[in-house]
Amino acid sequence: MALIFRFIALSLFVVCCYAQATQPNVVVIFTDDQGYADLSGYGAEKIKTPNLDALAKSGVQLNSFYVASSVCSASRAALLTGRRPVRNGVTGVYFPDRNGMKQSEVTIAEVLKNAGYATAAIGKWHLGDKPQTLPTAQGFDYYWGVPFSNDMYIGHTHQFAQQVKFNQGYTLEKAKRDQQIVKKAGNKRALIKQAGIKELVPIFEGEKIVEYPAEQASLSRRFVDKTINFFQQNPSQPVFVYMTPAMPHVPLFASPEFKGKSAGGLYGDTLEELDFHIGRLVDYLTRTNKRDNTLIIFASDNGPWLGYKDHAGSAKPYSHGKFTNYEGGIRVPGIISWPSRVKANQISQQVVTTLDLMPTIAYYAKASLPNKVLDGHNLAELLEGKQGTLSNPHFLSFKNKVAGVIMGDWKYIKPMMAVYGKSGRAPNNKQALLFNIKNDPAEQNNLLQQRPDKVQQLQRLIVAYEQTL
Repeated sequence: MALIFRFIALSLFVVCCYAQATQPNVVVIFTDDQGYADLSGYGAEKIKTPNLDALAKSGVQLNSFYVASSVCSASRAALLTGRRPVRNGVTGVYFPDRNGMKQSEVTIAEVLKNAGYATAAIGKWHLGDKPQTLPTAQGFDYYWGVPFSNDMYIGHTHQFAQQVKFNQGYTLEKAKRDQQIVKKAGNKRALIKQAGIKELVPIFEGEKIVEYPAEQASLSRRFVDKTINFFQQNPSQPVFVYMTPAMPHVPLFASPEFKGKSAGGLYGDTLEELDFHIGRLVDYLTRTNKRDNTLIIFASDNGPWLGYKDHAGSAKPYSHGKFTNYEGGIRVPGIISWPSRVKANQISQQVVTTLDLMPTIAYYAKASLPNKVLDGHNLAELLEGKQGTLSNPHFLSFKNKVAGVIMGDWKYIKPMMAVYGKSGRAPNNKQALLFNIKNDPAEQNNLLQQRPDKVQQLQRLIVAYEQTL
């Protein structure tokens, strides 16, 4: 009997060790307001991104990669939960001192933590800045970063750590005065800007401020440094890092080593610096023999904020940008690389979305999916070169509504749901829109009247999806 128990124990140990040995490390890099054409591999002429181009060649470059929303918080919540805004309840943008994503939502970090992963969120969070909505309440063992966009401001409810690095002549007393200004202003952004403290953002570690105001010119380097440190601190576990650079969201910053060096102005400097530091991360993984078993995913949270002109990117050949359901707002660069599993040198035109990341990562990590309705699909066969065609519709979002659908080459948008917020230059649509985005990538020719059959087909898809909500 004792021999049998020893055999069972040994078998369980071997199975456990095998599962851990075959679970990949996972790094998701999710930039901010980066346009489709802001990588040299996607057509950028004045911005050089050799490290991201090499990453794409080592795996698959997704040329029809979509986010679930063209605004920050909603897009990020959808990626982390695998659920569209109409399901997870995050439909817009969170500002300081506001409630965030519901704790009942299950993130990729929670799924992977239950499968034995060490988990870290490093960078911009933007799903709530109160303790109960920060990354450490959503499955992340460690958090270091800016809790919202880098153009925001300190919250009056934020707590300071015992040791805080103050910059720009700040002291604890002066920082607390900023908090009182925010509280007195009732979080009204115009008053906060008038007080001169907008764009002075904190850095959190865990649930408390450890730096104020953030030294933004060094953030890209420090985010990668923190990511490398997390790998070093967890040598015996598979690692998941959700690394979310604060830029190229405005205001733009570049370190002295990169400022003025690109042909793309400050915007280009920012991206070339980010590319350099992502290259450092890949080099570290290669030197430490982790690269072959590390799944790296790169994307942007939405398209460029065109209202900022030369401080914004490009979505060419697609139209418009952030805050819109036009292609320039929701189609972003997407790269997936994993040398030991993902076939190299692939360029895919298949419609893939950030919603697909949850089921795909969980599959490779041998993790159980949450007991919730998910909107994504497992991409394993596509990534490994075993499946040629996907046929999944991608439903568009407008606040808390379904705004339209993309199916194959066709795209339908409901009336008055093409644009929300201050988009820059995009017109809203008084009537429904129907585009063949393969033949008309700039969405100039509305085929609503010419193809009523296609309109009806896509409307039926929307109705069927809405019935699942």
